[in-house]
Amino acid sequence: MRLWALWLVVTCVAASHAARLLAVLPTNTRSHYAMYGKIVQELARRQHQVTVITHFPMKNPPPNVEEISLAGTIPEITNNLTKKEHSLKPDFVRNLEQIMEECVNACDTVSRIPAVKSLLSSKVTFDMIIVEVFGSECFLPLGERFEAPVVGLLSSVPLPWVNEQLGNPEATAYVPAYMMSYGQHMNVFERFLNTISVIWAKILYKYKSQLPSQTIADRLFGYGPKLETLAQNYSLVLSNSHFSINEVRPLVPALVEVGGLHLDDSQTLSKDLKKILDISTEGVIYWSFGSMSRIETIPSQKLSQIFEVLSELNQIVLVKMDRAMLARNLTVPDNIYTMDWIPQYATLCHPNIKLFISHGGLLGTQEAVACGVPMLSVPLYADQALNARAMSDRGVALTVTLQDSTTETWRNALHQLLRNPQYKQNALKLRDVFLDRPLPPLETGIYWIEYVLRHKGATHLRSPALDLSSSQYLLLDLVALSLGITLMTMFILHKLFRYLCTRCITWWPKDKLVFEKRLFRRKITVFLCLLWRYKLKTN
Repeated sequence: MRLWALWLVVTCVAASHAARLLAVLPTNTRSHYAMYGKIVQELARRQHQVTVITHFPMKNPPPNVEEISLAGTIPEITNNLTKKEHSLKPDFVRNLEQIMEECVNACDTVSRIPAVKSLLSSKVTFDMIIVEVFGSECFLPLGERFEAPVVGLLSSVPLPWVNEQLGNPEATAYVPAYMMSYGQHMNVFERFLNTISVIWAKILYKYKSQLPSQTIADRLFGYGPKLETLAQNYSLVLSNSHFSINEVRPLVPALVEVGGLHLDDSQTLSKDLKKILDISTEGVIYWSFGSMSRIETIPSQKLSQIFEVLSELNQIVLVKMDRAMLARNLTVPDNIYTMDWIPQYATLCHPNIKLFISHGGLLGTQEAVACGVPMLSVPLYADQALNARAMSDRGVALTVTLQDSTTETWRNALHQLLRNPQYKQNALKLRDVFLDRPLPPLETGIYWIEYVLRHKGATHLRSPALDLSSSQYLLLDLVALSLGITLMTMFILHKLFRYLCTRCITWWPKDKLVFEKRLFRRKITVFLCLLWRYKLKTN
C-alpha cells in the first residue's frame, strides 16, 4: 500500500512538471529516426505530453503520446549501388543537391496532409516545438504559430548552414566540411577546397532549400517572418556527434553534442543469430551497409570479387542482405551467412565479432566504436567519407572505395585488420574515451530540452554573433580602421620628413652644400665601380 502511494505521489509530481511538446519529423529516413525516436520515447517516459508527426509510428504508444502517422506517404530513402551518375559536378555538390531535394519534397508532401493542416488550425497549445534540422526548415514557423521555443534535432555533425544559423564558428582551417574526406590536419590546398566547399554548401542551401521551403511555409502558415530569420532563433540544437570520434570543434552553448544517443542496450539476439556468433571459433566478420544502402545492388562483378576474397577467410561472415535479390549466376561462399535484418548494436558487442565492414554511416560507426570493434569502411554517400577518414586517423579502420577497389585491395585490407592487433587495441582505447562522459548522451539531450523548458526558451544561450553584420563578425571594419590609421600615420610622417628636409637644406651654407654634393658623387662613383667589378667576378 505504501509503495502504491509513493508511486502515485511520484506520478503526480512528474505530471505537474510535464509539458506539451510537438515533434515534427518529415524525413522518411529510418537511420535518422533511430536518434529522434529515442528522444521522443524518453520524453514520453518522463510524462511529457508529446504529439509526433512521423513516418515511423509506435506499435503501442503510451497514453501521453499522440501520433500523426506519415507512413506510406513518401517512399523510404534508399540508394541503389548499381546506378551510376555521370556528371561534371563534384560528388559533394550532387549529394547536397539530392539531400536538399528529398527534404524539400518531404516538407511539401507533409504540409499537404489533412491531419497536419487540422493541427495547425486547432486551438491546442504547445510549450515547445521540436523539428528535424537537416535539409529543409519549412516547419520553423510552428514556433511563431504556437508561441513556443524551437529545438532542433540534427542526425549528423554540424552542417555548414546550421553553424551559420547558430553563430557557431566554422573553423575551416582545421574542421573538415560535412561532405569532404579530410582530416583535421590539412595542407594549404585542402584548406582552400574545404573553405570553398563550406561557402558553396551555404549558397546551395539558400537557393536549393531555403527559397523553395519559404514558398511551402508561406502557403502553409501565411506570410510572416522569413525562414532565414526564424532559423537564427533556435533555442537549442542537439547534434549526433562527439569530439572523440568526429572533429574537435568550437561550439556555442546552443549547440550540444549527444553522439551515441541511439545506442540501445535492450537489443537482444535471436536464437539462430546467437548460435552462429557463439559457435565461431575463429570469430565473425559483420558486414552491413545500413538501412539506406543495399548490398544486393552492388554490381554482380564487383560483388563476386568481394565474395572471392571473403571465401578465403577462416572467419564466418555475417551479412545483412536479402539473398533472394542476388543475381542467379552469383555464388555465395559457404562461410557467408545472410539475414534480412540484424540487431546491429547487440551483434557488434558480441565478443566473437572481429571486424565490421561498414559504409561509414555515423550511427554504425558510433555503435562499432562503443563496442570496440575495428572497421573496414567503404564510403558511399554524404558524410560517410568524412567518418571513414576520422576512423582511419584514429587507427581503428582502413578505407576502400567500392568503384576503384580490386580483389587485392580487399585482401590486403582484411588481412591487415584481422592480423594486426594494434587496430583492436586502438578500438578499445577509443571506446573508453567515447563512453567516458558525465552523463549518458540520452540523458544529456533530455536535460538540455528540459533546461529550455524551465528557462522559457533559454534565450541566454543564443550567440551574440548573430546580431553582428558580416563585416563586424569577420573584423573587416577593424581591418579597415587599422589600415586607415596606418596610412594616415605614414602620410603625416612623410609630410613631416619633407618639411624637416626642406628646412635643413635652406639652413645649410651654400659652399658646404656644394662640397657635400661633390663628396656624395665621388662616393657613388666608387660604389658603382665596386659593383661593376663584383659583377664581372661573379660572371
